[in-house]
Amino acid sequence: MPIIEVENLSKSYGKLIALDSLNLSVQKGECIAMLGPNGAGKSTFLKIATNIVHPTSGTVKIGGVIVEHDPMGALEKVGPLVELPEFYPYLSGNEILDYVCRVKGASREEIKSETERLSTMLSMQDYIGRKCGQYSRGMKQRLALASAMVMDPDVLILDEPTFGLDPRGMREFIDIIININKKDSKTIIMSTHLISEAREIANRVIIMNKGKKMVDMKNERNVSMMRVTFSGPLNFGSFAYDGIEIVESGLDWATITTKNNDSNKDIILKLMNKGLEVKWVEPVNSIEKTYLDIVK
Repeated sequence: MPIIEVENLSKSYGKLIALDSLNLSVQKGECIAMLGPNGAGKSTFLKIATNIVHPTSGTVKIGGVIVEHDPMGALEKVGPLVELPEFYPYLSGNEILDYVCRVKGASREEIKSETERLSTMLSMQDYIGRKCGQYSRGMKQRLALASAMVMDPDVLILDEPTFGLDPRGMREFIDIIININKKDSKTIIMSTHLISEAREIANRVIIMNKGKKMVDMKNERNVSMMRVTFSGPLNFGSFAYDGIEIVESGLDWATITTKNNDSNKDIILKLMNKGLEVKWVEPVNSIEKTYLDIVK
């Protein structure tokens, strides 16, 4: 049974259609990136899924419970990070987490252990006791993620979690999300408008545009795939090179893939070192090409 089911979900503001008949099924442990330009409908969907906004039509079910009908039941095991995180500047990070823990029904012992667990996991020990008014953007973003992860939810819903971070902060945040998905098998749905971020974090990418789901594609991390055209006919039946797999082939071309973390350049060099003359290379089913074809 899918952990999240979205059926014919739409949202309109007058004549503006923000979300148009979205259907989506999410299995436990998936990490999904919703990719698209501003106004594509990504944030609208996440706000409906977390009961911040009500749909015009359609439903979102989490754990089999319709969010709009029973938000407490549906969102009991959901950790949201939606919109820009803002905290009372006179409260410390510890006090924020204490409050969130109490809202979620934690005991005094659980509050202490949760605060320690999350501050360690997100490397917040050096500033968790400081007032939030002294926090940088990156510190606030970590505190917001920690708040979303209080009481170990099964599902994380993250709206552009790296927005506004510097390159180092973005790198650290990406690593945290990947680790949470891989190590703890959390189901993650996040929105982003960064192709590189979607490609690195997610194992499934949904491309949105003008309120519609345009593409729903698998994204195998660390797998390169390309179509290579050679200068003449080849016998692909004997084509066997270390780490390179033939997906499909024609008279003088082959779609190849690798799972050895080889870059496209490394793959081409391997082929050329075997004496093959490479005439043309193009990406196959790449997120970049698909995205640009849709968004123009």
